[in-house]
Amino acid sequence: MDANDEFDALMQQVVEGSESAAAELFRRYERAILRAIRRGLHPRVRSRFDSVDIAQDVWKSFFAARPVERTFDSPADLLAFLTKLARHKVIDVVRGRTAAQKNDVKRERSINDPDRPQFERIIDPHQATPSQILMSEEEWRNFLADQPPAYRLIFQMLREGKTQEEVAESLGISTRQIRRVIRAGGLGVAS
Repeated sequence: MDANDEFDALMQQVVEGSESAAAELFRRYERAILRAIRRGLHPRVRSRFDSVDIAQDVWKSFFAARPVERTFDSPADLLAFLTKLARHKVIDVVRGRTAAQKNDVKRERSINDPDRPQFERIIDPHQATPSQILMSEEEWRNFLADQPPAYRLIFQMLREGKTQEEVAESLGISTRQIRRVIRAGGLGVAS
């Protein structure tokens, strides 16, 4: 049996619903799909996406469509199809998760960035001493005490992890006003 006959037999078993044939197909093409996914992910966003999750989406799409409706003349045809599907999945995932401003990788800053506003600095409770945690909380309270009451609520909501858009919506004001409050508080604003 030559390679094309073996491939045709494997694909026929996949069409018939053989789990062992599907597992063999997965084994043969898994690395190629992962390579295509990793090549498609820009280095700045690779750490934000799990290549294996995207590969599972590729396989889900492949097996969800009726295999009878697709035919592949050779292993190269199947590989080309799976690679193209992987590239499209990467585009979909990256667009979906980075389209919002809050997910923009250009806005990311290191926790240890000295230019990061003081109230945003995070102390790891597993590495910080109790006195460091208390000092951080005291700095936060002092910062809030110096702010007008309306600003306090905005800063508290931001510290809780809400986005500027979420704060603006819940308070019925514009995001421009939120940015003004942040600047007025001496914190700067991420663009």
